Amino acid sequence: MITTGAQQAISLCAQLLLEPGVGVAVENPGYRAAGCAFGLTGATVHGVAVDSEGLDCTALAALQHCRMAYVTPSHQYPTGVVMSLARRLELLAWAERSDGWIVEDDYDGEYRYSGAPLAPLAALDRSGRVLYVGTFSKVAFPALRLGYLVLPKQLVEPFSRARALMVRHSEAGTQAVMAQFMAQGHFQRHIRRMRRAALSRRNALIAGWPVDIPGVGALPEMVAGLHVKVDVDNPERERWLVEKALDAGVELNGLGDYWLPGAVDKTAGLVLGFAAVGESGIAEALGKLRKVWRG
Repeated sequence: MITTGAQQAISLCAQLLLEPGVGVAVENPGYRAAGCAFGLTGATVHGVAVDSEGLDCTALAALQHCRMAYVTPSHQYPTGVVMSLARRLELLAWAERSDGWIVEDDYDGEYRYSGAPLAPLAALDRSGRVLYVGTFSKVAFPALRLGYLVLPKQLVEPFSRARALMVRHSEAGTQAVMAQFMAQGHFQRHIRRMRRAALSRRNALIAGWPVDIPGVGALPEMVAGLHVKVDVDNPERERWLVEKALDAGVELNGLGDYWLPGAVDKTAGLVLGFAAVGESGIAEALGKLRKVWRG
């Protein structure tokens, strides 16, 4: 199913599969716009912790009346964790056991820099419990507003009817151009070029990242994605670092922006996106950060 971006796909999942009082699990910290879409249906949104292997499935299994789990397994947003194969299988087993749904948001799965990518949950799904959300915004440009949903067979007809009622007619021009772009073999070449560009920018970030900044952890390994999360000692230090960066004209986000309201045991950090800035711009920004953070 073609959608106008990933957010519409997520909203369709929420509107058609959730009802007031039903539970939905979202990663915490995570993509808060997804949680907002689920909350609009009247569903109860549960924040579930993310560890080094992905969503904590033990905590998920302990939730009562939970019908859906929303995950970003290829490169968790914003921590950058790649969900392990064992955790993927555990999550699929939860969905089958509980008659639940998994919304898999593969928002930047094309960007992997080392090692073989793990199979998407949708490819491992044998019971028709995974709804796979994809978008072209990370490989083309955000204003394209072109995304898609890969649905289990039993959901195709109800989702098609609902989308036709909500949207009526889609803008077909961009779809036709993208379809031709793919059919002629340009799309895969474009992805390879984009991956090389992102890798070069990632390397520029690694090479210039200021070390020995008080309260700031080491830059973690970045095997995938277009952003990185760096640990910070405490929330106060996080806010100070973000404010100093903004004063210097460098935009970055604190991890505090990604936690659900009321979350406990919150950790602090910085979330840096590097895809939209060239290597020279990254070097310039890092020089400014080095100066104001050490000041």
